[in-house]
Amino acid sequence: MNARLNARLEGLSDISLVVLPVAAIPPAQEIEALKLGEHVADGIISSLTGTLASSTETEEAGEKELAFSGRDYPQAVEAMEKHFLQHCWSDGFPLTPPTEDAVNRMLEAIELPPDHVVGLVMPEGAAATVKKIAINAVMAGCLPQYMPVIVAAVEAMTDSRFDLLGVQCTTGVVAPLLIISGPSLIEDLNINDSFSTLGPGWRANSTIGRAVRLCMINIGNAWPGNPDMKAIGSPFKYVMLLAENEKGYGGAWEPLRVAEGFDYDQPTVSVMPAVTWQVDRIAPEVATTRTLIDLLGRQARSKYDKIAMFWGMDNLVIISPTAFDPIRREGYSRSDVQEMLYEVAQSPCHEFFDGKEPSAELVSGIRVPDEIMERCQGDPQAPVPLLRRPESLRVIVAGARVTALFVYVSTWGFGPAYFTTKPIKLPKNWKDVLEQNKGWETPIRR
Repeated sequence: MNARLNARLEGLSDISLVVLPVAAIPPAQEIEALKLGEHVADGIISSLTGTLASSTETEEAGEKELAFSGRDYPQAVEAMEKHFLQHCWSDGFPLTPPTEDAVNRMLEAIELPPDHVVGLVMPEGAAATVKKIAINAVMAGCLPQYMPVIVAAVEAMTDSRFDLLGVQCTTGVVAPLLIISGPSLIEDLNINDSFSTLGPGWRANSTIGRAVRLCMINIGNAWPGNPDMKAIGSPFKYVMLLAENEKGYGGAWEPLRVAEGFDYDQPTVSVMPAVTWQVDRIAPEVATTRTLIDLLGRQARSKYDKIAMFWGMDNLVIISPTAFDPIRREGYSRSDVQEMLYEVAQSPCHEFFDGKEPSAELVSGIRVPDEIMERCQGDPQAPVPLLRRPESLRVIVAGARVTALFVYVSTWGFGPAYFTTKPIKLPKNWKDVLEQNKGWETPIRR
């Protein structure tokens, strides 16, 4: 199925395929021992000399209306749920029926025509129109006012810098992390920016991330084993959305959206392909900027130990308001912290290249700069910075003021896939949309 999808993306829907009798590509030294050539030789000859066969795959007709019935509404919804599950159009949780009325209500909260293409969702490469996004948003249980955020998130995720194809199909545990920046929007949508900002309990946090995942499944046609090849997967693939805690900066730093080049009054959503989470904490009474930097440097080095292929990606540091207090008191700017982390996040050349001969080409076109190559060829103990530049490490404040906690979030390196930020564009009728759909707030304890 993976091969057939890739062939279709290249315009070769009816190409003949020969299947190797192995579950995965074996190591090079085992290929000869398995005598794979003998197993597939007849199939290759037949494919090259025989008549080209048409694909037998059946495809669902696009844009067709589905109807489900039962003795009552719950039974009709149950019939829909079963049909959607059988066609892999679900994340496994109960879905809200995407009726025409519900989808139209969602479309009223965005100033774009229903057929406007926001981006192409890989691996299928299908167009994410505003209407298709709205359908998935309804299924996820979103309120209409969430639509501007979801559309911006899909736009960021389909940006070529994010490398959605790799994120969707890799065997690793990567999942998109959404970060909302903009206190007014966060307040309007009741997005939790405090205790357990990544946890359950808030409809916005839970359903916006779920809507993005359903777009990845239903528009991108990514299903486990076809062609999402993650060996184990991750619970982060359900929902991963947090809000920047702007009050936590205490006026010392500009918010993330400004650091990313947007105006202060422009809310944004950032998308990062997150892989590992390394969490640490320190007693607030002994916390200093230097101790925080040293601990974060240790996290960065452990993440990169003997994994030079991940070099050059954009990583993220999440700091709780309490952990940020010493940085604010001691007057360090965001760029100061980035520079300090760049200096401590270094490894010896021999570890960076895993004891192998230094090579400029690491993976997927990522190249080590000449000055690093020259340094390593001259001295195996010479330090190598694990970030391409200081700005490659984003630093934000999020969560509650309860403990001096910080998280180093590493990214996926077989892309490369980068931290991507897009503006959230609110409609002119924003206040009306909020008024028409109020009453779903969950208390946020700060």
